[in-house]
Amino acid sequence: MIGFNFPWEHSRERGAISLGALALFACVPFGDAIAGPVCTPTGFVRDSINLTAALINPGDISGDVDATGCNIGVYFTQNGHVRNANVHGANYFGIVNNGAKVEVENSTISDIGEKPFNGTQHGVAIYWAFGSAAKGNIHDNFIWNYQKGGIVVNGPNASSNIQNNTVIGLGPVNFIAQNGIQAGYGADTQIQQNTVSGNSYTGANFASSGGILLVGGDCYGGPATTNTRVQNNTGLGNDVGVWFSNLDASCNPVSTSTKDAAHGNALVNNAVNNTTGNGAGPYQAGVSDQGSGDVIQNNYICGPGYPATDTNGLFAIDTTATNNPTVKNNTICSAAPAAMASANLLAAPRGGAAKASPAQ
Repeated sequence: MIGFNFPWEHSRERGAISLGALALFACVPFGDAIAGPVCTPTGFVRDSINLTAALINPGDISGDVDATGCNIGVYFTQNGHVRNANVHGANYFGIVNNGAKVEVENSTISDIGEKPFNGTQHGVAIYWAFGSAAKGNIHDNFIWNYQKGGIVVNGPNASSNIQNNTVIGLGPVNFIAQNGIQAGYGADTQIQQNTVSGNSYTGANFASSGGILLVGGDCYGGPATTNTRVQNNTGLGNDVGVWFSNLDASCNPVSTSTKDAAHGNALVNNAVNNTTGNGAGPYQAGVSDQGSGDVIQNNYICGPGYPATDTNGLFAIDTTATNNPTVKNNTICSAAPAAMASANLLAAPRGGAAKASPAQ
């Protein structure tokens, strides 16, 4: 079983690949810096806290947003645009879209969570709030140093095209199961051409991390997430590279059609870091499918963390708990080629379906 805390978690990591990417990104100019934060209550409540934000409904925003001491960096209930911004320092969320139309592009979001990071289930860089009908595209951003999740789009009326983002988890950690990109509870998204790395959990409590997660169904307390295309993404060193987890009230795969698709993704894991996702042992998979009528096609899945021969909770493609999948034309290999060796630097039969640890 894969651990469940709240409908909104997953994993992270950092290594040489992240330092190189960060060095390149540091050359991108930002706008004028914004003065130190005044943390203003938003009316958005989590954990019985009226969360504060450094900026509320700023319209178009760029430049440095230092949210140190605030719960949220930038909070939107009105339409806005985040472009060429550097948002950092908040402990709950970097950017929250609560029911507006907001585009987030060409920005960095980092250092979102407690200091030091811990296992409390918050710390999400970009968040489309559950049940709020948040809309807007999320593209070409660089996201790292998050406690719980990189990008989370939740709810049946939420929508986003999530494309060309780099999302770097903390690597193998024992205190929280991070997720890189999550679309949940009926959200309408397409997830394409992102690079997601280092979401890996080594701790207890029946949990694994996900690189890209689609989640929903009564088991998790929301609608299934359906008709979503996860295409041409790169995943490195995540416990589960692409994870479709739509479970019914009994926490078994839903019987109604979900038709999610994983196409053309390159997923590499050169290590076995997870320890309890399968109960007494690890759970890792290049693609894990729990749904009905999903398609897994033309993916490249390599490394000893996703072995060609399914064994002891380790899979290249796990369809042991799903309904009517289509699996074809995937490439599975025991070792990644030299060009993808940087994945190293990112840091028994199961009863029923493995369960993800999503963000609400």
